[in-house]
Amino acid sequence: MKKMLGKKSPQLVRKPWLKGRGVSALAARRGGRVAGYVAMSAFIYFFMGQLMSLDILWLRVLINLAALGLMALLFYSDGGRMGEGDVAFAEIVYARREEGKEIPRKDLDRCFHPAKGFFTALVGVAPFVLICLIYAPQARLATYSLGALPGWLAPYQTRADIGLALGYYQQQAVFGLVDALRLAVRLLVFPFVNLAGADNAQGMLLIERLSPLLVMLTPLCYGIGYLRGERLRAMVHGGIAQNKRRKQRRDARAKQAPREPKQLL
Repeated sequence: MKKMLGKKSPQLVRKPWLKGRGVSALAARRGGRVAGYVAMSAFIYFFMGQLMSLDILWLRVLINLAALGLMALLFYSDGGRMGEGDVAFAEIVYARREEGKEIPRKDLDRCFHPAKGFFTALVGVAPFVLICLIYAPQARLATYSLGALPGWLAPYQTRADIGLALGYYQQQAVFGLVDALRLAVRLLVFPFVNLAGADNAQGMLLIERLSPLLVMLTPLCYGIGYLRGERLRAMVHGGIAQNKRRKQRRDARAKQAPREPKQLL
């Protein structure tokens, strides 16, 4: 298909680079960026909750899958950008080592390593996984609770035969730690909550129990994108080499072009 369209596949030119360390303080500090993206997504879900919770099933599914896809793409592209930068630095460090220079530990930590992206993603998402791990064992099936007592029933509360039954309406609901955790967990996995449906009690319970795994799905795309760093760097070198060849061909054609004869006076 590419040949029919006249487009060539990108040429890959790989250069040697020095392999760094997958686990380092630098990789852990980068996890703050991943954590920021996760917090940002929960913040966006909070304000877009009504749009993402539409009653129309197919539209709700489409919107929430799109939200998950956009977050995954964000992590993937950011990981690829960081991976390409680390490979570029690793090429410089490799050249220094070949010259016999000593490589500092901080430079080695900055070099590319296939596992670095996943370590960064796990460090960044760890606080949110911890929240989900604390709440998941305490998740319970949602049950019906009484609403506010209708005003016309208030006079019957003093009657002995009816007051006892109406006493359930006087129970005050207390917003405790579990409720706060439930709110935080549902915001973190909000698209999955909407895919299950607010009326699906069993599905909601399953989402809450699986929340430690679900909250990691999109951040792990950072590690997958980081793995592309070597290929992205090779594509950069390929583009540079292709431009050089084009310039050489243009220069060669310019030299071979026949000169116009000078007009004789």
